[in-house]
Amino acid sequence: MSHQSLVLTNFNQFEVRERNLAELAGDNAIVRILATAICGSDIHGSNGSTGRRFPDQVMGHETCGVVEKVSAQASAELIGKRVVINPVISCQQCELCLAGKEYVCRSRKVLGVTKGVDGAFAQYVIVPVRNLALISEEVSPILATAVEPLAVGYHAVIRADVRPNERVLILGGGPIGQAIGLACARIGVSNVLFSEPSEWKRKFISKFGFESVSPKELQSIYETSAKPSVVFDAVGSAHSFGDAFKHSDVAARIVLVGMDTPDLAIPSYEVSADERSILGSYCYTNEEFADTANWLSSNHKLVEPFISDVTPMSKAPEMFEKLHDGNFDYNRVVISQDE
Repeated sequence: MSHQSLVLTNFNQFEVRERNLAELAGDNAIVRILATAICGSDIHGSNGSTGRRFPDQVMGHETCGVVEKVSAQASAELIGKRVVINPVISCQQCELCLAGKEYVCRSRKVLGVTKGVDGAFAQYVIVPVRNLALISEEVSPILATAVEPLAVGYHAVIRADVRPNERVLILGGGPIGQAIGLACARIGVSNVLFSEPSEWKRKFISKFGFESVSPKELQSIYETSAKPSVVFDAVGSAHSFGDAFKHSDVAARIVLVGMDTPDLAIPSYEVSADERSILGSYCYTNEEFADTANWLSSNHKLVEPFISDVTPMSKAPEMFEKLHDGNFDYNRVVISQDE
């Protein structure tokens, strides 16, 4: 079966091409794609700077579609249902998978990220049935693409064991930072502050009802008020990681979610003497992903600002050029199959 796909032909170069879809086998399904968001990791990866995207690859892992066909082993009741796709494909056999930690399976593959695994910047994609989560048709396919980053934020909040009465600081006001803020609201946390250098992003964050300040203001703020007991670093740079220690309380949990820099220095005295904990947070469990799809179905009005721009796949190469140039303000761009 041939279908159109947005192919990364070389770093910073895209073409819409005909691509052959693999044969349907195992406990898999063919999903007809309705919309797929462009993740920040797609932008940085497609220029070759991260080593996590490759020429001749079809990227795209934040997606919504309709089940077109299922294998003989799967339930035919899924056909025609609108779904979102958990892009983390695990082995389901190792001790981590059996313990419910399939998102860190040592053999995991990620749709549109792992070399040789085509993603959802395409008309169709084949995925395991277990990676599908139903999404209400009250949620537009465009907004449904937000389930994946929202699940990232939710897992980070669960990982940190945040309690409703805690003070939370989120470093970085991009989509992942916003997802963490929305996850805090989801569990009843009200004392949330964002640190974000971009004035445009600070204004954008206010659409969700969050308070935000410039990083330069944090010092004066925490001279007169209690420091946060939980800090989420949604940037992952040397500067943001330093701010996480500088502006956190003793015994705080610092959660590293952003991956801007592969190697970060740890201030060991501030970890040991003040008993701060450093936690890494990556993806989500299948249950957290499905729960987030259900949550979005009931809270889609709250999340509507998350998507700022939509482009058809035929115009996606030009959109990636704009994103690489960095000459316009955006929050989340979605590639739609609806021309």
